Amino acid sequence: MLKLTKWTFFGAGFWIIGSVYAQDNSSINTYSPYSMYGLGDLAQPGLTATGNMGGITTGVRESKQIDYVNPAGASARDSLTFVLDFGGEMRNFYANTATRSTSYNTANFRHIAAAFPVGRFGVSVGMAPFSSVGYEVERRERRDYMVASMGDVRYLYRGEDGINQLFLNLGFNATKRLAIGAGVRYLFGSISHYYNVKFNTNAYYSNIYSSEVQKISDFVPTLGAQYTHPLGSSHRMVLGASLQPQVNLSGTQSILSQISFSRGYDTAYSASGSSRTLMPMQLNFGASVTANEKWMLGADFSYQDWSKTKVINSTDEMGRSYNLRLGGYYIPNRYDVRYFWKRMTYRGGLRYSQTPPLYNGNTVRDVALNAGFSFPMRGAGYLNAGVEVGQRGATKQGMVQETYLTVSVGITLFEAWFVKYKYE
Repeated sequence: MLKLTKWTFFGAGFWIIGSVYAQDNSSINTYSPYSMYGLGDLAQPGLTATGNMGGITTGVRESKQIDYVNPAGASARDSLTFVLDFGGEMRNFYANTATRSTSYNTANFRHIAAAFPVGRFGVSVGMAPFSSVGYEVERRERRDYMVASMGDVRYLYRGEDGINQLFLNLGFNATKRLAIGAGVRYLFGSISHYYNVKFNTNAYYSNIYSSEVQKISDFVPTLGAQYTHPLGSSHRMVLGASLQPQVNLSGTQSILSQISFSRGYDTAYSASGSSRTLMPMQLNFGASVTANEKWMLGADFSYQDWSKTKVINSTDEMGRSYNLRLGGYYIPNRYDVRYFWKRMTYRGGLRYSQTPPLYNGNTVRDVALNAGFSFPMRGAGYLNAGVEVGQRGATKQGMVQETYLTVSVGITLFEAWFVKYKYE
């Protein structure tokens, strides 16, 4: 049997990071017109295993599961165990309005994270997406007097790129039942929007090309707590909460408008400088009930008010956002030596969200179902796989309805540190 060492973990981590930079430099990680609002299409929190349970994290406390949403969860570490988790996902989007439809596929690296003990503290560190921008929208001029004088005019809107996050959490068991934690996330990346106006007539031979690019680079703090209460001899309840305060993200922005003529381009407007983008306070609450090594059920609720957020000089209308997540897992018999399927972990969940954009004044709701499995790897950890089916938006009042399918795969590896083996 293959024997894993801590160097196996470090080597795997560096290999993953290297493969991310070596892959095709595609900047489209999502395909949704709703990603043109604010900071883009916000990524669902958590890693592969928690994502297969509706995304519950705040009130979940597991020693072999990494939680970067609530920093108090970092203290749920075995004193001798190092945990490494990495994964990716593939997504299919199908979008339709009352008259048109389109589809798109993406495949991307999802996350890499590690958790380990440092003295009386637990530490979790890693990288995951924060938001993605990816859309292509075309609109034709329909006003009769404009068409009569200018002919066929097309307005093209395109966006790409996104924001990533590096996170570092420190958790501490203040008492036997109470854990507290603090963390920091470093957000970095760019958001690019392009606006083109094309005139398909001899009367107007000039086209207009505009771009707005914002680069963000700043730190966001997080505080959290978890309280564990025993329920009899084999059950326990965990209550959790975390707070991310309101911050103004620092960055730079550049705006450029050009007019094309037969002889080339003329710059109509150009500006660049520093930027400040308001990211609102986020509150997370969670609770879970666990039967030792058998099953777990949990729920999460989060809230943010994006109504005052403005990216570059956008006038996009944003509103309040909230998420309700339910999920859990079941293990028939973790220690069964005969049947592999009894040692598997079966996961499932659902989530309901009111997302930040207000599309033509309407709230945009997102509903999804999750299911997944964790396959035990002897002496190594788990292979996690799952699927999510969801729908966002509607076809009423000019809105876009999206149906999406996400397939995620991840690996959770364990390594016992500071253990001296008697036999090799």
